[in-house]
Amino acid sequence: MKLLPFLLLFAYASTAQDVRRIGAADLKTLLHHPDTALVINLWATWCAPCLKEMPWFEKQAKALTNKPVKFIFLSLDMDDAYPQKIRRFITQQKITSTVLWLDEPNANKYASLLDPRWEGSIPATIFINSKRNYRQMVEGQISEAELKKRVSVILDEGN
Repeated sequence: MKLLPFLLLFAYASTAQDVRRIGAADLKTLLHHPDTALVINLWATWCAPCLKEMPWFEKQAKALTNKPVKFIFLSLDMDDAYPQKIRRFITQQKITSTVLWLDEPNANKYASLLDPRWEGSIPATIFINSKRNYRQMVEGQISEAELKKRVSVILDEGN
C-alpha cells in the first residue's frame, strides 16, 4: 500500500509539463529565433481572458506541427506562482506547448524587448517571423479566427 503514493507521484512527475524560468537576456535571445516563426502568448494564471484563449493556441499548435512555427506561453505570474502553481494550471488546462516563466520583476527590462508600445496588459500575443523581419503584437484577448489569420500571415501562406 505504501508503494501506491510513490507510483502516483512518479506518474504525475513524468507527465507534468515543464516550466522553464527565463530572464530578460533569455527573452531577448528567444525573440530573435532565426529559423522558426513564433507565436508568443503573454498570460498569467489569474487572467480570465488568458484562460479563455489558451485552447485556441493549443489547437493551432497541434494543427501546425509540421509547419515552421512554434507556440510559446510566456507566464508573467509573480514569483510565488513559480513553478508549482503554474505547472498545476497548465496541467489542468492540458497545455502541451512550451511554457516559460519570465523571472523579471522589473517590467521596464522586458517591456521594450517585447514591443515598445506595449502597455503591459494581458493577454497579449506577439507574432514573429525573423526571416521576413515581421513582428506584430496584439494586446487583449484574440479570437480563434484572428489567431488563425495572423499565424497564416507569419507563415506567409496565401501571400
